[in-house]
Amino acid sequence: MEKIFTELYKDIHSAVQTGQNPLKKFLFATRQHVLIIFYIASQQDQKSTLEDICFNVSPKVVSRSTIQNILKEGYKINFFEKEINEKDKREKFYKLTNDSNKMMLDWAFSQKTIFSSLNELIKK
Repeated sequence: MEKIFTELYKDIHSAVQTGQNPLKKFLFATRQHVLIIFYIASQQDQKSTLEDICFNVSPKVVSRSTIQNILKEGYKINFFEKEINEKDKREKFYKLTNDSNKMMLDWAFSQKTIFSSLNELIKK
């Protein structure tokens, strides 16, 4: 079990180090970043509006202004792209860019590799 948690620690710790992938650094910047990003990634077409995020993520966990700031920052570093809602031009969808989507898939596969050793532990 220690090996799995050591690998997780190393992976997350290296993600937030300076000089590392700025998209991965943004993903793990705070717990709020992780929640918002994974919420957007879990939605249909991996996109969501500010209002939808504010409605579904508890304000006890993340304030509206923090959500707005994270979305703005993510857009600025090309983690998110904006897409105008064709039904309501005032509304913008935030969605993952191709680069951030690829980075998250790579990260998920590395987690699968780390957790695959759980099967070996269970068999013991």
